[in-house]
Formats: sequence, structure tokens, C-alpha cells
Amino acid sequence: MNWQEKLTSQMALTEPVHYIVNDPDNLCFEPAIADLIEQAGAVLFSDTDPIALRLCFEEWLDSDECSALLIRVVDEQPSIPYDIECSAKRVDFDISEVIPELDASVLRFLSPKDYEQLQSAVKSYGADKLNRNASLDFVLRHIYKIAPEIIQSETDLVRLLIRKHYLGIEMPLVIEERLIETLQVREQFGRWDFTRIVPDRTEFFAFLQQQWLLHLQRKSQRYEIKESSWPADELVVPFDDQDIKVFVDNLFADGILQAVDFDGLGKDDWEWVGVVADDESRDLLRVRQLLNKLSNQFIVQDDLPLPEDSEQWEEIARELGVLNFLSHSLKGADSYTLNAEIAYLNSKVDDYFETWLQTNFGKLINTPTTRFPKMLHKIPDWLNLKVCKGQKVCLLVMDGMGFQQWNYVKDHIIDIPHVRVEERGVFSWVPTITSIARQALFSGKQPRSFPDSWHITAKEKALWHAFWEDKGLSKTEVEYEVTLEKHKDLESFKDRFHSPKLKVAGFVINYIDKQMHGIEGGMSLLNVAVSKWLELWQFTSKIEALLDSGFEVVITADHGNQEAVGQSWPNEGVKAETKGERVRLYKHTVEYSSDKADVLEWPAKKFGLPPDLYPLVSRGRHAFVQKGKQIVGHGGISLHEVVVPLAIITREHHVKESQL
Repeated sequence: MNWQEKLTSQMALTEPVHYIVNDPDNLCFEPAIADLIEQAGAVLFSDTDPIALRLCFEEWLDSDECSALLIRVVDEQPSIPYDIECSAKRVDFDISEVIPELDASVLRFLSPKDYEQLQSAVKSYGADKLNRNASLDFVLRHIYKIAPEIIQSETDLVRLLIRKHYLGIEMPLVIEERLIETLQVREQFGRWDFTRIVPDRTEFFAFLQQQWLLHLQRKSQRYEIKESSWPADELVVPFDDQDIKVFVDNLFADGILQAVDFDGLGKDDWEWVGVVADDESRDLLRVRQLLNKLSNQFIVQDDLPLPEDSEQWEEIARELGVLNFLSHSLKGADSYTLNAEIAYLNSKVDDYFETWLQTNFGKLINTPTTRFPKMLHKIPDWLNLKVCKGQKVCLLVMDGMGFQQWNYVKDHIIDIPHVRVEERGVFSWVPTITSIARQALFSGKQPRSFPDSWHITAKEKALWHAFWEDKGLSKTEVEYEVTLEKHKDLESFKDRFHSPKLKVAGFVINYIDKQMHGIEGGMSLLNVAVSKWLELWQFTSKIEALLDSGFEVVITADHGNQEAVGQSWPNEGVKAETKGERVRLYKHTVEYSSDKADVLEWPAKKFGLPPDLYPLVSRGRHAFVQKGKQIVGHGGISLHEVVVPLAIITREHHVKESQL
């Protein structure tokens, strides 16, 4: 019996018993334990809302299934209704009993997916009881593969930092602080400000951007001192190192680093990827770079492994969004072939993602927020951390925005003076429709908590205010408005948040979704419409106005979008409660032909939806519309619909998001 089985053996998972599981170390989310719970058919409840718990408990009592209900708690005095608490059995999960050799306070900061690897390392290396610093060093070495003592040169250092930030390796702050501490004692790194560039992805890439221009000036033997913050007038990044060069190519192709105006390169120099040139030639260079990278991963499969966790899928969604965004500008003889290759890549990615999602969505719903939320309904609590530290926040929801459209939006933000843009991804709810996803986003709750309003959006304002009232804010400190695009002039827009009492604003822009449902001609025409609207609506000025008023702006979407082709749908004899282009929602199970591999019955009750819903969702490029009709829609489970942008926009002097 392994340690995971030993822990779960405290509970009869296949019997109709409910347990209160004290789990401060998130062991319920350790992959093997989560699998054991799921395989037993047990229900895991990991929310703090007593009303949601009551709903879940009553559903569990009424169900025909005979498996256990696990009520996970982390507080000494959880909000559990009295009758449920009195009749429950209690179980304690404690990571210090599993890995007693390491400091418990260090273990508590780690992701539960790291516990198995850590326990194996402890066994392999025969570690004795380690103190806090030794435990931190052990984690750095065996989880993050960082041995600080072998980082001896600036080349070693830049390789480490690019790998950490580009690959999205997220560390708990205590681990980062230990890494900083071990690097700061090195005399050769005395000019590096590790407190800025180790924990903060945006700060590091801003530094790399400054260094890039210094590198170009040095290369062309016109090395002039430019005004820059840090490091003062000194080139410290060895861009010509082969390992670093490969990463830099990808950073420019991905749009993480921006090409600069520069004159002086030779025609064979590799640095052209980071220099402003003819738009078409540079876009083509970026397309080839991204297409090659993603094809190696998903088609050739001889390079990078396939994504295994949500963070990796978020990065794939971002990269594929950039590639699709660039593909619409392709011209010339190669454009047809390249677009065909990109379309094939998209279909392969969706195949892998949709399979992964069906296996992992249930675990994702309950995953606690560490540095960034994994799902839309986790965003309000995450925002509350910022508000508690005195930061004003504006949640700007761009209905229907996928990563393709985000690239147009981002282009209108990056030129704002002293702006910082932190790009992430977050998972929407399935089915990916506005009424379900936006209510989850504004309420901070799973859709099972609003069984009577899942099909409407009219209650969003009340849900938003109720969430913040529960956090101690008054009505005058909270704002909500939908269809924000109607405020075309800047002064009218500013009136939405002029009150000095305001601490939190929740705004919805419906433009992209409205265009999506009304447009004919596919994704390229939608993108053209979005690009023109951003200019006409003066999007840049409006974001700048929010920043000038002291807001941190968090931009996200309720769902994304997918280009699809109609396959029609037979008259099934059962009325659908909701008929979307890529989803049908019923009140009863619907029989449909098993040869419909592009349609899937989504397990609503298992995945946090009201129990009397039976969604049929589209896979791939399927749509429930007239056969052959090309649309851009949503409701299905493609990567572009489910994983949406989460961008944090700040001014340099405001609260740093990475500190939260």
C-alpha cells in the first residue's frame, strides 16, 4: 500500500458516508489521491460557501449513487451547517506524516502534485530531518532542478531565468526568496537586482528588452549609453550563447519581447527576429518559428512532451493564439500552404486538449488558487487579496474574447507609458456560454449554486455586489456595468468610476460576442471588426484613464471562440432549453447517434453544473447549424473556447501583482 492509499484508507470511499476532511496541505488534490477519490465515485466539496455546501449535500443525499461525500476544510472553524457537521465523520490529512524529513512549513507552500516526487527523492537520497533552509534547498534541487552552487556565470544565470519565466515555472514566494538569497551572496552577481527579476516575469522580460537594444548597439560597434533604470548602462546578458539564442528567437516569435527599430545588422545576422523590418517578412518569420515549435510538439512529437497540466495548456493557448493572429496577415505564394498547416495543427491540438479536459476538468474545478486563479469562479477571491492590500481593481470582461483577439487588444495597451502587462490564461466553464460562465465569474461560485438562473445574465450585478458585501465592502465601494462599449467618449467612460469611494469595478464589454454571432465570413472578418473597433472606441485612452485613477486592470473573458462548420442536427423530439451554435442544453438525457464523434454529452452533475442539465457540446469544428455553414461560435470544448486570456495591467509604481 503506497502512502496515498494509506491516507485514503481512513475513509470508506465507496460507501454513502460523508466526511469532514481537515486538509491544510491540499492533499486532496495530490494527483494519485484525486484519482482514487474519482475512481471510487466519491464527491469532493472544497468550497467555503455554506449555501453551496447545502445544495451539494442535498444532491448527494438524493442521488442513486452510494459513494462518499468529502467536505474538505482548512479552517479550524469552517462554515458547515450544524446537522451536516454533527453527522459527519472526521479525518485529518497531514503532509508532515508523509514526508517527516522536511520542514512542514515549507511543504505547506508546495503544489500537491510535487509531493510524490519529493517523497521519492527523500527515499532515494536518504535525507535526515532537515531544517527550514535545508528543506528549501532540497525542494529547489529536486522539484525545480536548480542547484544554485553550479550557477557560476552570467550565462548560467540568464539560462536559469529565461527557463523559469518563459516556461512558466511558478514557485512559491518562499522558494523564490531562498533562491534570491543564495544568488545574492555571489560576488560576481553584485550588479543584478534579483528581488525584481526572479519573482516577476514581466519585470524580467522588461529587463531583457532593455538588454536587447544594448546587445544590438554593441554588435554594430555603436555602443552608446541609453537612459535605463537597471542595470545602469551595462550589457550583462550574453545573447550570443547558443542556448540563450534559441530562447530569444521564441520570445520574439511569441510576442513576449517586442522588435525594436535598429539599423546596422548584416543580412545574415540572426538578430533580425528582434528588429523592426518589413511587416510581412517579419510576420512570416514569426509564423514559421511558432509553427515549427508547436508542430514538433503536437504533430512530429520528437521534441517537447505533450502538456500534462493546466499551466502548460494556458501557454499553448497563448502561443497558438499568436500564431492564428499572425496567420491572417500572411500573403504571397506560401500563405495557402502555411494556413493549411496551421489549420491541421489547430485540429491536432484540439484533439489532445479535449481528451485531457474530460479527464482533468473535475480536478481543475476545485484546485486552490496559489499565485493565479485556474478557473473563472476563482477570480473574485483572488481580486480580494489585492483589495485587502489597498489596491483598487477593475475587472474588465470582454465577452467572447479568445487569444486571437487578445493580441489586437494587447497591441492597444503596450504603448501606454510605464505600463506593465502580465499575460496568463484561465479556464472557463463548460459549456462555454455567457450565462453560465459570467455568473460564475461575478459570483465567485460554481454554476450549481445558481440552478434557477443558469440561462440568464440578469442576476450578475446582484451576484457581484453580494460577493463584495460578504467581503465587507459597501455598495458605494463596488460598481458593475454591462455593455460598457456604449460609452464612446472618454468623459462618459470616466463617469463610471469617478467616485473616490470606489474600490472595485466589474465591467463587461459585449462587442466581440455580438460581432461573432452576427458576422459571416469566419474568423478573419471578426478580427478585422475587433481591430477597427478598438481604434474607434479609443481603447488605449480608456485603459490609461483607469490606470491614472489608480486601478489595477484585470482583463479576461467569459469564454473564447472557435471557427466551426455546420453539420446540421436532427429533430431529436426533445426540446432543448438552450440552442447554441456549438451546444444544446436539455432537461433530460437525449439519445443521439453514437457515430457523432464530434458531439459529446458533458457530465453536468459531475462537473459542477446544476444536476438537471444535460449538455451536448461540440468538439473540434462541429456546429449545430445548417450543414456547410461557416461560423465563429462558442459553447464547445475546444482549446480556444475554454482557455481564455487573463491579463493584469498595472503602472510600474503600483502594487506588484507578483507579490500577491
